[in-house]
Amino acid sequence: MAQQKPKKDTTIRTLQELELGENEAILYTQMLSHPRSTVQELVTHAPFPRTMLYYVLKQLMQRGLVSAKKEGWRTVYIAEDPEHLYDLLAQKEREFQRETGAVRELIPELKNQYRLAGKRPTVRTFEGIAEYQKALEDIIVSKPKEILTYEILSGKKPALEVRETHERRRIARKIQKNVLFFEQGNALQALKNYPYNDFTQFRSINESSSEVFDVDLALYEGKLLYTSYYDEHEPTAILVEDKALYEMQRNLFDALWKQGKERTLAFTEKV
Repeated sequence: MAQQKPKKDTTIRTLQELELGENEAILYTQMLSHPRSTVQELVTHAPFPRTMLYYVLKQLMQRGLVSAKKEGWRTVYIAEDPEHLYDLLAQKEREFQRETGAVRELIPELKNQYRLAGKRPTVRTFEGIAEYQKALEDIIVSKPKEILTYEILSGKKPALEVRETHERRRIARKIQKNVLFFEQGNALQALKNYPYNDFTQFRSINESSSEVFDVDLALYEGKLLYTSYYDEHEPTAILVEDKALYEMQRNLFDALWKQGKERTLAFTEKV
């Protein structure tokens, strides 16, 4: 009858560090007290059933810690000198050296990847109203001091409710936004529908200042958020994080902003 497994002691834990299984470590330490034993004798000491005993003995024999010898009609299992553990230790050390070498070679590659990650632009695409809402959420989460935007004021754009909610949150957080728009179509007339607030400024530019484009572009915290409205119901946004591209676009924006005509209070002007 198999005995109950003893609690792990330091010896068992140490042998497990040499890649012995728990049952192997237990049986080997027990066999050191009974170096020559048959299965019938071992089963009275082993804390696991007879069928498991054969398997564990086989594993110990493969590790060179136990050998078997025929004596007449019976097989005697012999516990080898613990000096054999040095062989397992040497094997463990060789494996550790190989793993250490592999890690040492890998670290520079990972460091280079980490270094390049700070320079390589990242691009995310958001399609549909739900995804567009996530793109706008990135602006709020980034907590920029100001947002520089090119916006299409004329024409109908989808996701009006999402944009209005975003604007209320932006204004509540006192995030400044400077808006450039092209004087085309009914842009000035549409501007009258924008309620005045202390954290939004508008300036207009004409086609002589820049080629007209039909996308919204927001610049903030090293990021560029492009939004197109090819589908009258669902916007598509592309968020690019690249400081070099951001700085280039910011410089262009600043130049056009200086040329632009102040339109923040356009609702009071005669259009």
